[in-house]
Amino acid sequence: MSGNLTTSLVKFCQSSGLTMNVSIILEEKPTRQEQKFITLSKYVQKYPQGWKKRLELADLLYEMGNWQQAVAEYHQVLERQPQLLNVWLHLGKILQLMGVEKEALEVYEKALFCSDNEGTQHHINGLIAVCRGESQQAIIAFNLATGLEPDKVVHWLALAQVHQQIENHFGVLSALERVLSINPDDVVALIYSHDALMAVGDIQTAREQLSRVIALAGDDFRVLQGQIAQRSQMRLVSGKEGKLTKKMITSLLQQTPHGAEAYKFLAYYHIFRGDWAQGVEVLAEFTAEHPHYPNGWYYYGRCLFNTGEYQRAAEMMGKVYQLYADDCEIYRGLCETLPFAIADPPKSPLTRGTLNEIPVPPLTRGTLNEIPIPPLLRGARGDQTVVRINPLAPLLRDVVEEMLRRFPERWSVWATAGRVLVEHFQEFERGCQVSEQGTKLQPQLADAWFHHGRVLALAGKHREAVEALEKGWELLPAGGYLLSVPAAVWLGESYRALRDVGASKWWKVAVEGCQELREFNPAMADYWLGRALAGLGDRLGAMKAYESALSQQLLYPAHGEVEKSLRRLKGKGRKGFGG
Repeated sequence: MSGNLTTSLVKFCQSSGLTMNVSIILEEKPTRQEQKFITLSKYVQKYPQGWKKRLELADLLYEMGNWQQAVAEYHQVLERQPQLLNVWLHLGKILQLMGVEKEALEVYEKALFCSDNEGTQHHINGLIAVCRGESQQAIIAFNLATGLEPDKVVHWLALAQVHQQIENHFGVLSALERVLSINPDDVVALIYSHDALMAVGDIQTAREQLSRVIALAGDDFRVLQGQIAQRSQMRLVSGKEGKLTKKMITSLLQQTPHGAEAYKFLAYYHIFRGDWAQGVEVLAEFTAEHPHYPNGWYYYGRCLFNTGEYQRAAEMMGKVYQLYADDCEIYRGLCETLPFAIADPPKSPLTRGTLNEIPVPPLTRGTLNEIPIPPLLRGARGDQTVVRINPLAPLLRDVVEEMLRRFPERWSVWATAGRVLVEHFQEFERGCQVSEQGTKLQPQLADAWFHHGRVLALAGKHREAVEALEKGWELLPAGGYLLSVPAAVWLGESYRALRDVGASKWWKVAVEGCQELREFNPAMADYWLGRALAGLGDRLGAMKAYESALSQQLLYPAHGEVEKSLRRLKGKGRKGFGG
């Protein structure tokens, strides 16, 4: 891998009609694609028996996102030159990304006969295992490949991708460390390493990694996304810094005009500037123009959720689930959104025009098992009042169970499911057992222990919660304030429930941590500062922090929680308590 490699976002259509975006790695930035396509097409028509130009045409079609045609051209190349191993592997990868694993599997199995190199064979066996959904077998195969050929970056990157799919962030970092030891300027490895460092809570190193990759490839679309995400969290959305953030978003939109992610950043740019309606409208328009983009509906649902529109958020998540139910994030989105939709029935009728006209069938429980229940919401497309909310509860349960069955290797799935079972269904024992599984999958990950501790606390098991939270604390990397601040607040709350004097110690730790967190995410820093100061009995300080968080466009559901806390604290002030 070279520092000159670049990433590109391509759009391709599945046979089902869905439109997907996939990030691909290229040796150089795509240029003059249409002109090259015309030239190569004419050449191939004139000399249909040749294969070199046909291979160039297939590669170009792949870069352009015309994958159905690219697959056809690659097959023709392989009919003429069946010994081309890299073409077999590339074809298998495309088929895999297109979601036709059975065909990808057949291609990889044929590729096995093209090489007698033992390391390559282990690598292909790893790809076959990935197609079969056998992550552990894939890890074994890629490890064997790296053992035989430790200087081959492709083995390490494949290993890192499998670890990434099962949320083993330390495994990702370990594999990428080897890549970066071979080539410290590997842009792709640096991008994925940054993401993994963020996931384990090593914010300082992640930011250093981002600075490094900006210096190497600042205009790469993946690097732009990282910069915009960081600047948005820092609320650099006004004045000179705001203009720079907007310029980056404009550049991203030009690079990826079909990418839902770019519109997501534009939406939150408006929201963080205080114009929530305009932000939501950005994604409403995107989904109207691109109704077959699952990512568009997902980001629209997340945006509605973050702006407190819980009913519509649940509706959008239902749509994206109907369109594309193979993404774990969609299940998590449903688990997060549905409880709020159930707890907060609509206060006003949904009106015509709030949804798009895409003919997506209503989400029903019958999609998950054989027990039919009424549709998700009646009247969601017209101007009628939504009248059925209760069916969401059994639907939520089905989503949880299906998520556990489909993504059992991801620790966060167990943590999310455990919380829903405890918080929404009051299944305390099972919920705690479920969330504990996350710590068994990733015993060295502080966040897994923090989430389990939170579930235990919600179940009223505060002594066990303290043990889990303190275990996570011991595993925190230096500079892990993004994780440490909420953990310190939760520790304070559990110690308070135990009537232990240790509570104030942890709230003070949280207050100190907020000073560091403020540099990264000032709105969340003030949210947690408010909770910590409230725990310490500093009513006025907590109110000030909460008001500051709201002024910085704190998102829902924390936004709603803060509004309630402020009303309570002001009420106490009028009665002469605290202070």
